[in-house]
Amino acid sequence: MSNVFGIDVSALQAFQQAIEVTSNNVANASTPGYDVESVNLATAAPQDSGSIAIGAGVTVSGVSRAYSQAATNQLNTSQSSLAQLNALQNYTNQIDNLFGTTAGGLSTALQNYYGGWSAVADNPTSTAARQALLGDATALAQNLNTTSTQLNEMNSGVNAGITADVQQVNSISTQIANLNTQIAASAGSGQAPNTLLDQRDQLVSNLSQLVGVTTTSNTDGSINVYVGNGTPLVLDNNTYSLTTVPNQFNASQLEVASSTSNGNSISSTITSGDLGGLLAASTQAINPALNQLGQIATAIAQSANTQQASGLDLNGQLGGALFSVAAPVATASTANTDGTTASVTISNVGALTSDNYLLSYTGGAYTLKDATTGANVALTGAGTQASPLTADGLSIVLSGTPASGDQFLIQPTAQAAATLSVALTNPSGLAAADAVQTSAADSNTGTGTISTGTVTDAANPNLLSTATIAFTSPTTYSINGAGSFAYTSGGNISANGWQVQISGTPATGDSFTVQSNAGGTGDNTNALAFANQQTQGLLSGGSESISGAVGALISGVGAQVQQVNTAQAAQAAVNTQAQTNVSSVTGVNLDQEAANLMQWQQAYQASAQALSVANGLFTTLLDSVNGTYS
Repeated sequence: MSNVFGIDVSALQAFQQAIEVTSNNVANASTPGYDVESVNLATAAPQDSGSIAIGAGVTVSGVSRAYSQAATNQLNTSQSSLAQLNALQNYTNQIDNLFGTTAGGLSTALQNYYGGWSAVADNPTSTAARQALLGDATALAQNLNTTSTQLNEMNSGVNAGITADVQQVNSISTQIANLNTQIAASAGSGQAPNTLLDQRDQLVSNLSQLVGVTTTSNTDGSINVYVGNGTPLVLDNNTYSLTTVPNQFNASQLEVASSTSNGNSISSTITSGDLGGLLAASTQAINPALNQLGQIATAIAQSANTQQASGLDLNGQLGGALFSVAAPVATASTANTDGTTASVTISNVGALTSDNYLLSYTGGAYTLKDATTGANVALTGAGTQASPLTADGLSIVLSGTPASGDQFLIQPTAQAAATLSVALTNPSGLAAADAVQTSAADSNTGTGTISTGTVTDAANPNLLSTATIAFTSPTTYSINGAGSFAYTSGGNISANGWQVQISGTPATGDSFTVQSNAGGTGDNTNALAFANQQTQGLLSGGSESISGAVGALISGVGAQVQQVNTAQAAQAAVNTQAQTNVSSVTGVNLDQEAANLMQWQQAYQASAQALSVANGLFTTLLDSVNGTYS
């Protein structure tokens, strides 16, 4: 009879625990990270009763949680990718909005500026037209300044986000390590610490949204957590923190290092999670936009200043610089071991790109790599061992004795848009007139005609000196009485920094004069050349105008936004499916739990009824025995 009581009591206890587990599932149906639990029932060891073994009831062997490592890994990976795209999307959309307004304004400001030169060409001596042009030039520079400032503010936002993410990563890593300690301590208890495991899994999930992680398991139930290419965050109960460090070339740009990396950046290995998205936003969106904007600013300044130097102002002087702009930046790596410095100037704006470059000294020679594309760039110069070195429109001058391993980051255009300003304040200083004028002698008897002069070297000290081209025969000429040069109709004739063409058939003794245009205050030749710069091929080897570069910048930003938005939408769908997969395994199904409650309740009631029957049998037995002996 005692065996009957034992069986019934074991059933009551087991089903009571089953009801408690099911109730706990219902209570945590909306708890993040909770994995549905189920009671594990096992037949109790039977008791021998003579020649037969009779069951001894039921025992609870444990409470297990529903869990799939594969589904969890898939979810964490998809979350990391989605978080990276979300962060990148945030900044690409900001840039798109910025260029949709400011850069649209840039197109207008650029048109107004070149339109101002057209107005000066229409009335070269008008002070009002000249003053309005200076205002247009100032508005153009301010537009570029403002856009650059806003892009730099985005980089500051990226830095703040990187700092916040690193702090969160370290905090979560510490919590995981603490849970590892508690989980390992319960390893010999025979019952898995489900609540602790749920908490740790949720922390890993939260961590995967900040940075891409991988995990490995230990025999004691603890886990190891890694980021990037195997950089440890948690090993058993030990943590290895991330830190922020300044970029080795740009102290204003933060990167990520680890306590195991000796202060060296591991940013290149962090490609997912919010942290990866922030790093990508800076390198793939913000800085390229700054560089392209700077390329435009550089082209505007250099083309304007070159054209100014090719003409005369109202005072009969060669035009001074209209704009000022910062030179390219060349920054030595903080890892360099010597004092070698590099300075860079732009020698050919037409060959200039919007990319950054990495100049390295190894094996006794300098090499140059495009930091944007990773391609090697051919250097020309003194055997690539000493300056000056030239490449892609840049002239690089090095001073000092380099050490092997030296590196310099060259940013040709990064600061140009922020620093562009109008250097000319006096409207009479605008060089609307051509620097030189040409004429044919009245006594000429041939049919030769001379073109207007074109300045090829404004720095030539004899540019404005009078020069006479005299034909010593129909096929030869001298310049200022010197030399005997072969004449070809329409061919270039150059001297003193100018160039002209004579066409036709000059006669012996015919002469042509090239001289200063100092008295030509009504001349608009140079102003017209300025106005034509808007559509002139000044960039990309002469294939792209400044207006075209602005359009390409705006359309490029739009294309990047579309690409990121498409990728984000696709990844969001992948993440939703991964969440569904995990929920199908670990989530609480309230309908199922309601059915389970009914099942356990009925089982409990049946066990109670069985116990009542056993009690009745036992009472009857006692009464019978008492009746026998009364």
